[in-house]
Amino acid sequence: MAEGFPLILAGFFAPVDIGNTPFSLLWMFPLLLSIAVVYKATRLRVLFWKAFSLEVLVLFLTLSGFMILTGVVLNLVVWLITS
Repeated sequence: MAEGFPLILAGFFAPVDIGNTPFSLLWMFPLLLSIAVVYKATRLRVLFWKAFSLEVLVLFLTLSGFMILTGVVLNLVVWLITS
């Protein structure tokens, strides 16, 4: 247990450089999936795997759609301002 702690701590001092390319936006989806899983796990009273996975999928798709829509709207706003 104590052997893995320095590796975890090292991640905070030397973080991974993701960059700012359009391809790097795909890192959003694992983060959104983990947010959906944790949120639904804390909100459901009883965990039935079928219902849990369906609700996680719906929340993940909702969050992903909102993030994509927000990105498109912000790009349109920037395009309108700069043109």
